[in-house]
Amino acid sequence: MFRRFFIPIILVFVIFPIGKLNAQNDKAEQVIETLIEEIAANSDEELDYSTIYDDLHYFMDNPLNLNEATKGNLNKLHFLNDLQIDEIIEYRKNNGDYKTIYELQLLESFDNESIKMLLPFITVSAAKTEDKIDFNKVFKYGRHEIFTRTQFNLEPMQGYNIPDSVIQENPDKSRYLGDPMKYYVKYKFHYRDQVQWGITAEKDPGEQFFAGAQKNGFDYYSAHLQLDRIWKFKRVVIGDFQAQFGEGLALWTGMTMGKSSYVLTMKKKPQGLKKYSSADENLFLRGAGVIMEFGNFTTSAFGSYHKIDGNVSAIDTLEDIDILEVTSFQITGYHRTPSEIADRHSISQTVFGGNVSYAGKWFKTGLTFVHYNFSAELNKAIKPYQMYEFQGNSNSNLGWNYEFQYNKFHFYGETAVSQNGGLATVNGLTVPLAHQISFVTLYRNYSPAYQAYFSGAFAEGSNTFNEKGIYFGLEIYPYKNFKISSYLDSYTFPWLKYRLNSPLSNGIEYLTQIDYNPSRNVSMYIKYKREIKSENTSEDVALSYPVNKDRWSFRYHISFQINRNLTLRNRIEFSGFEKDNVKQTGFIAYQDVKFVPNKLPMSLYFRYVVFDAPYDARIYTYENDVLYAFSVPGLFYKGFRTYLVLKYDISRKLTVWGKYSMTTYTDRNIISEGGLNEVDGNTKSEIKLQLRYKF
Repeated sequence: MFRRFFIPIILVFVIFPIGKLNAQNDKAEQVIETLIEEIAANSDEELDYSTIYDDLHYFMDNPLNLNEATKGNLNKLHFLNDLQIDEIIEYRKNNGDYKTIYELQLLESFDNESIKMLLPFITVSAAKTEDKIDFNKVFKYGRHEIFTRTQFNLEPMQGYNIPDSVIQENPDKSRYLGDPMKYYVKYKFHYRDQVQWGITAEKDPGEQFFAGAQKNGFDYYSAHLQLDRIWKFKRVVIGDFQAQFGEGLALWTGMTMGKSSYVLTMKKKPQGLKKYSSADENLFLRGAGVIMEFGNFTTSAFGSYHKIDGNVSAIDTLEDIDILEVTSFQITGYHRTPSEIADRHSISQTVFGGNVSYAGKWFKTGLTFVHYNFSAELNKAIKPYQMYEFQGNSNSNLGWNYEFQYNKFHFYGETAVSQNGGLATVNGLTVPLAHQISFVTLYRNYSPAYQAYFSGAFAEGSNTFNEKGIYFGLEIYPYKNFKISSYLDSYTFPWLKYRLNSPLSNGIEYLTQIDYNPSRNVSMYIKYKREIKSENTSEDVALSYPVNKDRWSFRYHISFQINRNLTLRNRIEFSGFEKDNVKQTGFIAYQDVKFVPNKLPMSLYFRYVVFDAPYDARIYTYENDVLYAFSVPGLFYKGFRTYLVLKYDISRKLTVWGKYSMTTYTDRNIISEGGLNEVDGNTKSEIKLQLRYKF
């Protein structure tokens, strides 16, 4: 019955979007949501978005002073592009300190909507002299935060319900050895932006807790200390950290943005060495690093050692158990089943390297080196498409990056080489073509032989090898309150790929988004995206051959605030998939409600979404969640999903969150059939509870 009335309600909102709207949108939350959703839509991996949350939530609580902002600070506002960052700094150089945030209206690269996106994260005040760390003030004025969270599914899964008699007959049978609860604890401390330390601990569902293989409690622990502007050091990091340099060809750990509706943000925004506080158990470094400045030169150096997971294939047991070979590195971070536990921390990884950079007025260049060694040989069962992939136990990468400006032309790029001689290069140009029109292009050429374990450069695939391509992006403000964003990416794969038995295959992807903001309280956009690429036929033939795989989506989204208490958002999205002359289509439609009462320190989010889509035409949707939890489910099959999130400030120091979500499928009676996550029924629901204490 509810579904019968749901679509008409949405149509009313679409046709009559402008009513008695007289309050400002909560831009901070919308910015974070859009960034995360854009990243998730271009990846099938489960990503951790803590970096975006950390950076933007820090500036929400501690707005960035435009009169003190450096390029490094502004890079942490991930939605800003290079033209905007450069123009903010250049305006200050030419005209003196900002007197008001509304001077941003004088910058050509900012329209009203861009300024509204930026406002929650910035302020304008007199610039202060840079302070050195005073440890007496650190402990007196520093801020502490403690998070605790638990989450669990209400319906039992097959992996937890295997009979004891079956296990006795086969002790190695795949099953979950722990309970279905997930536990998360995070402690963080910061003093201004100069001192940060923290600890993160996590247990995933199915992992043991103070038992079996996890006698120390949590499966994953992480700790960090970051000191900025201490003695002769620009930065010191100890514990877990990330390393990001250049365009990410030689060295980049952590999450990175790729193609999105932010079409001009193609240049990477490296932060050098920085603390790592995520619950993602991979692609971080553990050890220590320093950054030092000598005039125009900046030098970074680091060393790392920690255990990682590997699929063990050969063991020497003559004296002690010594792992000689692995067939792959495991990056899921899960240690729930006997086989996953056997792979846990099976090999050690040693990494060291650094970067030397020179920054002039209009020119910047840098040299990055990284060497890594594994305690066991990586020995894959090579298939033809893996012919050039890394084998062995050690590798090195050397990269040279550059960046310079000529008039308003902004050039940048990086060229890197791996130990085997494989080359890779990426080069870009960003330029304002005219008033309210900006353009970016990016060319990459990654040899099939290029090997880089810690690489995060722009690419169509998840790895930076075996790819050539050119990207064009255009952003136009044709009329007041309108913005058009569009990109086209054309690429080829010189060698074979997974599910592609033909070299010199190609693909093309393009996107167009039109944003319209008729008033300060209403924003809407339409977006069309399509990708056509080669893939082996799915037909049962003796010799596979490439065919086109065509995927597209069309979205209409509107957000408007009725009053200071009530915000409504609606979305309709259609998707399509075609391969081997078989066409599939899907859709979702949802209603969001955000309610903030006048007299209670709380906020409430509610969503109801209906969906009908085959797996190949699945649609990703960002969901509101408890702080530092991330939910971007891909919706497929047929059914509906709803969730309710409640945030309540018990006091200035204590905040609690709760989330209940439920997905019901109307076309099946078993969920995840045949696997350990199988649920006997058509409904799957989850509860999350979180507490934060600040002092």
